[in-house]
Amino acid sequence: MTGGSTMPSALGHSNGFIKTLVTDAAGLDDVPKLLAFDAGPPAFVLGFVSPELPFAKIAEGLRSSLDPQSRLVLVSTAGELCSGVPGGLYHPGERPDGIVLQAFSRPLFADVSIHSVPLHSEDVRAGRIRLSHEQRIDAIRQELEAIDPAFPLDCHDTVALLFIDGLSASESCLMEAIYACGRFPVLFVGGSAGGTLDFQDTWVYNGSQVLNNHAVIAFVRMAPGKRYGVFKSQNFRKTGLSFTILDCDPIRRTVTSVIDPDSLEVTGFVEALCRSLRCHADELERLLVSHTFAVELDSGLFVRSVAGINRAKGRVSFFCDVNAGDELLLLEATDFIEQTRNDFAAFLRDKPEPVGGILNDCVLRRINNGPSLTGMSVFDDLPVAGFSTFGEILGINVNQTLTALFFFDGGVGKAQGQTGFANDYVARFPIHYGHFQNYFQRARNTRLRMLNRLRQTLIRNLVGRSDAPVTLYGRFKQIGAYTEQSDTQGSDPLISAVDDLLDAVRQVTEEREAVAEVLSLREAELRLADERRRSAETRMELEAQLREAQKLEALGCLAGGLAHEINNMLQPIIGLTELVMEDVEPDCQAQRNLARVIEAAQRAKRITQQVLTFSHAEATEAGPLQLGSALHNVAEMVDVLVPRTVELVWRITPTPLLVRADETQMAQVLINLVRNAADAIGSSGGLIEITADAVQLDKTVEGAWPHPAGRYAALIVRDTGCGMDAATLARIFDPFFTTKAVGYGTGLGLPVVHGIVASWGGHIVADSRVGQGTTMRILIPTIVAEPAADAHSEPDSGPQAAAGEAGMP
Repeated sequence: MTGGSTMPSALGHSNGFIKTLVTDAAGLDDVPKLLAFDAGPPAFVLGFVSPELPFAKIAEGLRSSLDPQSRLVLVSTAGELCSGVPGGLYHPGERPDGIVLQAFSRPLFADVSIHSVPLHSEDVRAGRIRLSHEQRIDAIRQELEAIDPAFPLDCHDTVALLFIDGLSASESCLMEAIYACGRFPVLFVGGSAGGTLDFQDTWVYNGSQVLNNHAVIAFVRMAPGKRYGVFKSQNFRKTGLSFTILDCDPIRRTVTSVIDPDSLEVTGFVEALCRSLRCHADELERLLVSHTFAVELDSGLFVRSVAGINRAKGRVSFFCDVNAGDELLLLEATDFIEQTRNDFAAFLRDKPEPVGGILNDCVLRRINNGPSLTGMSVFDDLPVAGFSTFGEILGINVNQTLTALFFFDGGVGKAQGQTGFANDYVARFPIHYGHFQNYFQRARNTRLRMLNRLRQTLIRNLVGRSDAPVTLYGRFKQIGAYTEQSDTQGSDPLISAVDDLLDAVRQVTEEREAVAEVLSLREAELRLADERRRSAETRMELEAQLREAQKLEALGCLAGGLAHEINNMLQPIIGLTELVMEDVEPDCQAQRNLARVIEAAQRAKRITQQVLTFSHAEATEAGPLQLGSALHNVAEMVDVLVPRTVELVWRITPTPLLVRADETQMAQVLINLVRNAADAIGSSGGLIEITADAVQLDKTVEGAWPHPAGRYAALIVRDTGCGMDAATLARIFDPFFTTKAVGYGTGLGLPVVHGIVASWGGHIVADSRVGQGTTMRILIPTIVAEPAADAHSEPDSGPQAAAGEAGMP
């Protein structure tokens, strides 16, 4: 292919996973050779094409030159980005008509599934709105229902690259439709195609078609051992000012008026801005160059940039979607380079060096920070490429933000030198997904709440409308005056006055009834929406609890079944060994070895019996229980839970401690505490100390726990593990809260322990420091033994006599 610049292609930073290349229309024939890896052609090629070039011809030329097995996606830009080439990141190749290509090898991307989504935005692009907001979302949702990815989607190894026609004005509708259909449980990151600043054309290419009014989704599955991380940077901070949108056009992205949420005072948006910034309307655009707006979710600020101000109509246009009920926070700019550098350093903490990344950077960051662009060296040593967008995607639509995906080989963190990978968007993906999904519902609920408050205020104002009584009183005075004149002037003046009076009454009544009727419907909508939300939250919570209960029940059945089978196998082992012992000489070595076999088998039999008892336990009432005996009975099963690298020390007082509790539940409590302690210690080795003793509590409050003064049994489990910070310690008894990896903890162990101890009339308290271990302390009221005491009330033997030893007999 010929034409365009004659400057040779420039290969940017590259490695065995990612290659970057800056070329032009004349250099397309060299692309396959320059982008090839040692293992063969790339799995995926992502291209960023200058709007000065014929996009369709470039797409055709690239597709024909690349290997057919290499997947290809192209997007037009408002500026290309590439590191490691002349001109720097923001001016790669120092050419206005360049093409930046980024190739990804098969050892990095295991698979790529590309799909196109019609946005039904032809009417928006033509300036003649035909579909409502809800109709557009529903139409897009139906298109999404037809998508069938080539592999299962899992947020841990799959991410969705999303590129949207930048002039479709449909980014928010698309994201709302994605969450409404509920079929894609992965993070969406990308941007809107850019173009020249006359906003005439933008394009995307899905590997076979050049598209307008479409989005292209590339589901990318990482190869085994490879990871991705999400980076976000925006050089703004809050000013403390905010504006709640009242009147807006979400399709045209314009705002006309705002409302004070407290006083319900409605003000034109331009007027409100002038008042807050203390300026005239003709100064607004200049001042807003160093300011912008954002909506806030729990996961951060999401910028909404101003596109223009129509002072005559009092209307402000935005580059990003806005909705009635949104609270727009006013932000002010910070240093462009320093903010990006600090954000990237924080992102890389506890991560290995990335092998490369994809950058989606807002064109407004390029325009507003022009003098600083040449000094941007944050990514100079990495194979990164990308483009200046007409809008970015990070779960929802955002502006003036750098959103990026970085890729990593393995999960070895730099700080610890150990396996680990701090990726907030993956580790807390369900939370982030919920925030993005709820953003749209929250804005809708805010609108309904505002309508309800307006309804109540308007009805109060109509009922107490000051001009209505004056009008009616004046009309009645006129009736009296006209009556005196009726004999001489006829009935016309009276009839006219009465008609005027009736018109006035009718007007006030009709206005009040119409407003009450319309806004009553809105109040009903609000109540229905709130009821649905509460029902959905309750259902989700109950379903989660049911799943966890079923899983624990299944595990209990499995453990009981295994213990039963093992117990059946132990019976012949013990019996046959005893028979063999009768056939050998007494006191010989064989006799002693066989005795050890029987001893070990008997120990295994006791453990399996404890597992059977534990797994088949039914609800029982707590009764008198000797704490020392109960601990002795569960000692062997506890010992199995502790790895050999952990020393288990028992310190049980010989003094009888009689409490009102259930022995099976006591075993459950101790097993949970010891298992947590062993997990906290890990493979590095350490100490678990179990102490039982009597304490005298004289105060009426122990750790904010009201209780009668008296004698208590204290059961303490102390470990030398990693410990917890204050934030984690505050939540350890919350149901389903866990710091363990997915699949390694249910978050129910300590809440169950807390509930059991409370049912005994006791109390559990935790003390922990990071790096200093954890101490769990249980206090249970002691009781006096009844005169006809059973076996549980006899003095303990065995473990209590071994106080201070490293094990229990």
